[in-house]
Amino acid sequence: MKYDHVALQVPKNKIRETVDWYVENMSATVKYVDDSWGLISCNGTDIAFVIPGQHPPHVAFTLNDSEYERFKSLGKLFRKHRDGSESFYDKDCQGNTLEFLFWPQKNG
Repeated sequence: MKYDHVALQVPKNKIRETVDWYVENMSATVKYVDDSWGLISCNGTDIAFVIPGQHPPHVAFTLNDSEYERFKSLGKLFRKHRDGSESFYDKDCQGNTLEFLFWPQKNG
């Protein structure tokens, strides 16, 4: 398992404004942006911007094949995403949200 990204929640209709701010002020590069979700790379770290109700703020980790299979065998339900990835959310012992992400095309 390795770190993938952190997701910060921003108000609805503020995704592009937030992405633009990071590009202008933090020398970020845009990996993806639409009205409900944005992903940038900033100084070697990926940051996702999400809107309330769609994704919680979280830290995401990428799973390899065996970790993916282990979580599935434990009954974790993976949801497919538009980019081909699959993930589920869980909480740590303090209630922080974690996303566990699997990329079939990269691990396949």
